[in-house]
Amino acid sequence: MSNLKNGESQNARRSKNLAILALMFALTIFFCFYPIPIPGGVTLAFMILPLLIIAQGYDFQMTMILGVLMSVVNQLAWYTTKAAGPMAPVWQNPLVCMLPRILIGVVSYFVGYGLRKAFLHPKYVEEQGGKRLVNQKQIYAIDSVISGVSTALGVVTNTLLCGLFAVLLYNGKMLSNGTQISIEFILTWFSINFVIEIISFSLIVPPIILALRQARLVPPPKMGKAYVEGEETSLLLEESKK
Repeated sequence: MSNLKNGESQNARRSKNLAILALMFALTIFFCFYPIPIPGGVTLAFMILPLLIIAQGYDFQMTMILGVLMSVVNQLAWYTTKAAGPMAPVWQNPLVCMLPRILIGVVSYFVGYGLRKAFLHPKYVEEQGGKRLVNQKQIYAIDSVISGVSTALGVVTNTLLCGLFAVLLYNGKMLSNGTQISIEFILTWFSINFVIEIISFSLIVPPIILALRQARLVPPPKMGKAYVEGEETSLLLEESKK
């Protein structure tokens, strides 16, 4: 299940990863400054979608880089294109705007990593010339479920922490733009999109990750112990380490 194509070097793979990171960052900027409304007057936070994809398909370093970049861009948006919004003074606080965005990637990545180590176990059979993976379809199916669960928890982390910090810092206060902040107001603001975002992103991310894995554009999932001819081994084969 190596993601290195024939004749492709590790340097070439790193260059491709950098290109994908740049693409995802570009999408993040676009979605942050140009939110896409959906029918019913709901605007989903599509800007977190690239981060959720990176968290499930790549390593923690790429996840953190994009998470920090996204939080900075989002903070800038609330001082520019979104500054006229009724909640702008709240979102301009880094604790409300930046920290939860960074933790989306942290939670989504480590939940996915832990679940894959616990539930993904490759099975190989000995053949002439090496070993052959026999449960790849099962691995991809379980991996898709894990991607959905991890994505959902990342969305929950974002909404929960944003709402929590908003309540702790601004409940009962009158903002400079005349908006009266209350728990009811905050719950209404955050709950409008919450359920829709969980369902939507949990359904969108897994097929994207599956397609990228099958195209070998992302590394294979980090898996637990491997099995060879019924014997358990804690060492993954060399091909899965590439």
